[in-house]
Amino acid sequence: MKDITELRKLFDEIVKLKSKASMTICRFCTELTASDDDDFLELHFSLLEQKKKYIQSDLKLYFTFRTDREKAHNFLKSKLQHIKDEDLLNDVKEIIAEIRYCDLDEYKQWLADLKSGKRSDDMEFVWSITKSPFVEYHYSLWKDKSLDEEFRLDLMHRFEDHKDVGATLLLSKLDNNEDVDLHADILFSLGSFKAEQKRTLEYARKFANAEDDYLRDRAIIVLGWIGSEKDVPLLGERLLNDANAKCRTWSATSFMQMYFRRKSKSLVEKALPYLKQAISQEKNYFALGVMIDVVKELTGKKFGLPQYVIDNANVADNKIDSSDKEKIEAAKAKVERFFKKIK
Repeated sequence: MKDITELRKLFDEIVKLKSKASMTICRFCTELTASDDDDFLELHFSLLEQKKKYIQSDLKLYFTFRTDREKAHNFLKSKLQHIKDEDLLNDVKEIIAEIRYCDLDEYKQWLADLKSGKRSDDMEFVWSITKSPFVEYHYSLWKDKSLDEEFRLDLMHRFEDHKDVGATLLLSKLDNNEDVDLHADILFSLGSFKAEQKRTLEYARKFANAEDDYLRDRAIIVLGWIGSEKDVPLLGERLLNDANAKCRTWSATSFMQMYFRRKSKSLVEKALPYLKQAISQEKNYFALGVMIDVVKELTGKKFGLPQYVIDNANVADNKIDSSDKEKIEAAKAKVERFFKKIK
């Protein structure tokens, strides 16, 4: 990270030499926002005060990228009363608006306004809360059944933006056996985090054998995201013996997800025997179509099964058009012939 003196010199060079400067504007602004210490904030503001057209828009934009949004927000608010220049005043107000920092009471009022219909900017709320320090409050909204289901799902799916702090909170819920009815969603969210993957994987392996269908469903998917070849037998057992068609289906796709991540020949060799047996005994046409598609992805062989046929099948009640059923049966026959050739 550059120190303050270096950054001042680089700024003068960029303003003077523009595109011929030794550092690009983006790289300079990244260095400038690497720290939220007071001296870096003061330097950033002092550069804004110069209002150099070549770089001003980038300086404004990168102020909104600062990690400590609360500190950046309060810092700029404290500057407002002392700014005499109207253009600079407008720039700072614009930055403050873009930072979108709210305190907890403001978030609660915002949510109340969304529920009452006074506001309709629900995605702005999601974006803002994911950048806030109020991780526990964000999590509490998962349990708010009065929220629109799509809105609640958006809140869940963006929880990973809290990074390490978010992962720690979610794992604590599993460790302490809290909010048991949310364990499936908690695990599914953890699967998208880069942090704490080892512990997440431990829970995925555990929950893949849970009695609850939805919990198994989520755990199997997470195994595909972050699991290893060590998990092939576990997924194979679910593929062959799970009573739930979705869980059998996701077990197959998890082989595919692992392969996409690892491109491992040994993974394919270990997964194919399970898929061979599963395809021979599967009665649900959606699951069967997906399994055939997974074999295609793992082997590079085509079996003449259009994607729309799989999409048209209904995993819940196994309803399917007769013409689509015939296409899946024809593809199954081709897969079985393929397996006989590779004995």
